[in-house]
Amino acid sequence: MKKLLLGVPLIGWLALASACATHVKAKAPIERPNLDVPPPPPRVVEPAPVPDVTPEPVPDLPPVPAPARPRPPQPRPQPAEPKAEAKPEQAPAESGTAAAPANPPPQLRTPQTADGPEAEKSVRTTIDRARNVLNTVNFNPLSNERKKAYNDAKAFIQQAEDAAKNGNYVFAQSLANKAETLATGLAGK
Repeated sequence: MKKLLLGVPLIGWLALASACATHVKAKAPIERPNLDVPPPPPRVVEPAPVPDVTPEPVPDLPPVPAPARPRPPQPRPQPAEPKAEAKPEQAPAESGTAAAPANPPPQLRTPQTADGPEAEKSVRTTIDRARNVLNTVNFNPLSNERKKAYNDAKAFIQQAEDAAKNGNYVFAQSLANKAETLATGLAGK
């Protein structure tokens, strides 16, 4: 009896599935006219016309002049000195050598180019300030962006220390300033 009850729903489903299935008649393919593609037009390449004019001859270049001897620099007029002593005037030497200027021009330096213990002390002070501010920041609750800034500040501090050891105080100072700026931004000061 159980087999019969199990078989009835199965037969019912098969009957239902066969009743829903429809047979689709295959349609004949639609015949369309062939597309006649015309052949490509002939390509006629005409050669460029050759000019009948012959080029004019170029005259010879003038000879290169011999390099001129450099003139000795003219002596600068000296400022008027007080006539406390009577000095005999000396004639300028015309032998081709000029007298060296009395005062050499001063060396140009940027304000940041400091050498020695003052520069090292300034760099160390900035590195210590950045490290102290960074030590007040709690790393764990920071967002990913702020964690990256924290790690960048630590990297700047390390690079600044390396540059200071190598004596490059200008570069070390700029790196220490970057580290301090990031650290104060993270600390919210």
